[in-house]
Parts: sequence; C-alpha cells; structure tokens
Amino acid sequence: MYRIILFILLSFPGWLFHTAAPAQNNRPFPYALSGYREAVLIIPGSLLVNASAWGHNHKSQLTVQEVMQLQPGHINFIDRPATRFWNPELNRYREYLEPASILMVGGGIVAYGLWYKSRDYEWEALKTLGLMYLEGAYLSIGSRSLTKIVINRPRPYVFNNSLPLEQKIRGSNNESFFSGNATILFYNAVFLSSVIQDIFPESRLSPWIWAASLSIASLSGYWSVRSGMHYPTDVLTGALVGGVAGLFIPRLHKKKIQGLSLQPWIGYYGKGMSVRLDF
Repeated sequence: MYRIILFILLSFPGWLFHTAAPAQNNRPFPYALSGYREAVLIIPGSLLVNASAWGHNHKSQLTVQEVMQLQPGHINFIDRPATRFWNPELNRYREYLEPASILMVGGGIVAYGLWYKSRDYEWEALKTLGLMYLEGAYLSIGSRSLTKIVINRPRPYVFNNSLPLEQKIRGSNNESFFSGNATILFYNAVFLSSVIQDIFPESRLSPWIWAASLSIASLSGYWSVRSGMHYPTDVLTGALVGGVAGLFIPRLHKKKIQGLSLQPWIGYYGKGMSVRLDF
C-alpha cells in the first residue's frame, strides 16, 4: 500500500504541470508578498528552528533507570492503549511519507512556477509560493521541535513490557509530544489543497485533492500510533498545528479583490451613493 501512496505523492507535480495551463487560463495569481509581513513570519520561524536544533544537540535520552521507573498507569486512558503497540515496519512506512510529501509540494510549486514563467510572466508564482511554504514549515516544524525538547514525553514503546530493555534505550525515546510526522503531513496536505483551491477555484478536482491529501496524512498518523512511536494526542496535536499553519499562511497572503463597490449613505443634508475603488 505504501508504494502506491508514494507513487501518488511523487507523480503529483507532473500532473499539476500538465493540467495547469487549461485550468488557469488568464486568471490572476491570487497571492502577494509584503516585506514587513514576510519578515514577521520568517524571522520567528528561523529562530524556532535554530533554537530547537541547538536544544536537540544538548538533549539526553531516557536512561535505563528512568525507563525502569516508568508506569503505564500514569498515562491517560486515551493514550494508554498505544503502549501495547510495536511495529517497526509501519514506522518505516510512515517515515517514507514525510519526505515524499515534501517532494510532492515542492515539486508542485516548481512545476507551477515554471509554467507560470513560460506564459511570459515574472517569477512571481515560484518566488511567492516558495517563500510561503518555507514560512509555514519553519513555524510549524520549529514549534514541534522546541516542544519536544521542553516536554520530554516518553514514547509509547518505552512502556511496552514485551520489548527488551535494549530496544527501549534508543535515541529520541523521550520525544513523543508532539508528532513531527503528523505536523509535516497535515501542513503539506492543507497548504497544498488550499493553494490549489485558490489558484484553480473552478476545478472539480479540488474536493478530491482535499480528501486524498488529508486521508494520506491521517493514515500516516494512524501508523504513528500503531507503530508504538506516538500517542493519539501526539498525532492530534501535530495535525492541529500543521493544519492551522497550512490554512493560515495562504489566507494571510491572498491579494485583495480589485473592483468597484457601491455604498448608500444618508446624512443631515440628504442621501446618496458612495463609490469605492479597491486596488
């Protein structure tokens, strides 16, 4: 199954390249950059990523003594069943999806940007979409990484009594909250679906893209739990953070709709109609 999913993810940029021309026509590009706004987004995101990288290099994993003192009964009833799961194969599958989804979105941005440029336009689309994607990725991934360092939540497999002690003493065994895999997959899913919906508002494929991308992200989250690497609340939190970032970034960069608007008014000396031009 995962090979089929990987094929879909990696072939998507080619599909976008071949379908962009008839779907786009002469519709204007819906996003714009602003120097102040981009600085407000990219600088905190970069600081989060760098701070979390520094903290990760100085972070210690759980020791043998700490692992032996852990009690599954201290885990809430929603997350407790995850301590019985262990499946390295599913863990490998979900890890494949993470870089594949990044390549999918990145390839889609490049494919559309090249097509946009080939229509005798500027590099506006490639530059704008690329920076938008990086801003959201920095904020969501940086938040996730910094939270992992601060929270120090043991992964579910550490509580699994069927595993040997040597298996539990491994790197990042106390970086469960929150799921980076879910953060990235849901960020990519929502960002990509939102951008396609804005660029091709009349496309009938938009609902299917939403459904397919969110389904793949949800499947990866399920594999995260069943593999013993994450609790359900880890995945839900990652999905929320990634999804909000994927929705927020495109909305923040949308251009104002140009046109005339009419507004009636009534005053002391009479009544009339005001005309407003948005640009």
